[in-house]
Amino acid sequence: MSRQEQGWRILVLSDQVREILYSSSLRSAFKEIDFVLSCGDLPFPYLEFVLTTLNVPLLYVPGNHDRTIHTSDGRTVSHPEGAVNIDRRIYTLKLPNRRPLTLVGLGGSMYYGGSTNQYTDWEMRKRMVGLEMRLTWNRWFRKRKVDLFVTHAPAFGIHDGADQCHRGFQSFLGFIRRQRPIYHVHGHMHPSYGYDTEPRQYHDTEVRNIYGYELLEISP
Repeated sequence: MSRQEQGWRILVLSDQVREILYSSSLRSAFKEIDFVLSCGDLPFPYLEFVLTTLNVPLLYVPGNHDRTIHTSDGRTVSHPEGAVNIDRRIYTLKLPNRRPLTLVGLGGSMYYGGSTNQYTDWEMRKRMVGLEMRLTWNRWFRKRKVDLFVTHAPAFGIHDGADQCHRGFQSFLGFIRRQRPIYHVHGHMHPSYGYDTEPRQYHDTEVRNIYGYELLEISP
């Protein structure tokens, strides 16, 4: 198969540092990765290590535990250096010999105490309004649809929990039905707490709960 006929290979990360990714074996273990995607709540140095070792784009949304940090040498660090924050953005990734891939990102979790990156469902809906207007324009006039919907929190009723912190967003369900991405990838729901990590199908979209890492492929 020629390079022109190949799809995308994506390394998706979330919530837990994995030793194999934070080691010298990373490059040999994950060959031919087109880009890295983080669904949040991972240390900035970890993401920077993955980015520089694989030397491919790294896109991310913030999790509910991601914070600005103050280093011992007096620096203020608000994001992983070299990575692209796609929170509340429509981001089209273009690489040689690949069809363009369109991602939509929404970081944060359900509001449960008023800290950074927490939203009520109504607040999340408001964050999505402008995105959906632009996506409709893209679909009609550029013939471009959403390939990947990237969030930290889950959608309501899919991989989510009963407590306020881990409840999913109702607003995500409508977005998925209208935009029909190939994948919805999210983090936040740790299997060590008993949450389901099996892939789920919602209408035309496959939903993945990412914990640690997964490899995704999107066909040409």
